[in-house]
Amino acid sequence: MKLLELLPDEILHSVFTFVANSPCLVGPCLCWSLRHLSKEWRDDLDTGRHDLWALAASDLSSDSYNHDLGHDVASKKATKQRSRKRPALASASNDGSLQKRVQTSQNHSPRRSTRLRPNTPKESYIHAYNLLLSRTESAVLQITEHAHSSTDSLTLSKLKYALIEHGPVAVNQRVRTGGTFLVEVCRARHVSEGTILKCIKLLVEEYGANPNVPSAEFASVKNVSISRPSGNATLKTACSTSTVGNELYPLIIAAARGMPTVVKYLLNNGADESLRGSSRFRLFSNPKKTVRGDGLTALEFAEKMWDEEMRNGVEQQDMKGLQRTLDFLKLKV
Repeated sequence: MKLLELLPDEILHSVFTFVANSPCLVGPCLCWSLRHLSKEWRDDLDTGRHDLWALAASDLSSDSYNHDLGHDVASKKATKQRSRKRPALASASNDGSLQKRVQTSQNHSPRRSTRLRPNTPKESYIHAYNLLLSRTESAVLQITEHAHSSTDSLTLSKLKYALIEHGPVAVNQRVRTGGTFLVEVCRARHVSEGTILKCIKLLVEEYGANPNVPSAEFASVKNVSISRPSGNATLKTACSTSTVGNELYPLIIAAARGMPTVVKYLLNNGADESLRGSSRFRLFSNPKKTVRGDGLTALEFAEKMWDEEMRNGVEQQDMKGLQRTLDFLKLKV
């Protein structure tokens, strides 16, 4: 413990960057690992260590999307679409005071109570962390709605718009509902395999999505918070959230659904075929019937889906996608 206290902030940051295994989890990992060691560590983290929290805050942008020309153009389009709606409020009335209030509200940030403002480097980090989580959850929710809609299904342009509209986002962060960007895209219904592949390529190649980050099926959320006095009251500030549940990986979804091009792409981009997951999938031959698997690999899920489809009388020529999926996975084993 004494040795840890003597380490410079830069070295501590490097150590916990390795331990956390995700840029967005460096700050929460510091809380979980060090705050409970002693009262000195708790006070030091809560009120000091300015450089350490500054480094952790800079990590939050490391897990967001990369800016390029394409994103800049799309961002301008999104801004233009939003700006078209704003003048309507001012033009609805000829009152000059109304226009002045609208202009003032657009140029100035909303007022905020001083007792709610971050007072320490750690509180500033927590504020930035929670904003990042909020943006990420909003983007995942919007993508999930498209993924399950039959009338407004997911497209590449809708995915781009959601990421820009809510960005920057933590593309490898599992949100409190248990979902991740890659998993929700792989689960998209009423879309072609080619559309799903284009969306996955965007997330992996331009946003740095990791295919080995699982979602949490049947998720439950655990909130971690800290308390600080404020006048006569005690304020609780959320430090982080952790989601637990049955894990499910993008490769398993693609394998169970018989999407060979998606499976091949994920395998070529670092997906681990030995990872196990649990979920339930609809049969192609009978969508009202589902197949449940617990703790199975992508290959085992694909084989189980094949067996169930054969039992339901599906001909082999109608399962070419699932057959190619099995061939790709067997080559990796």
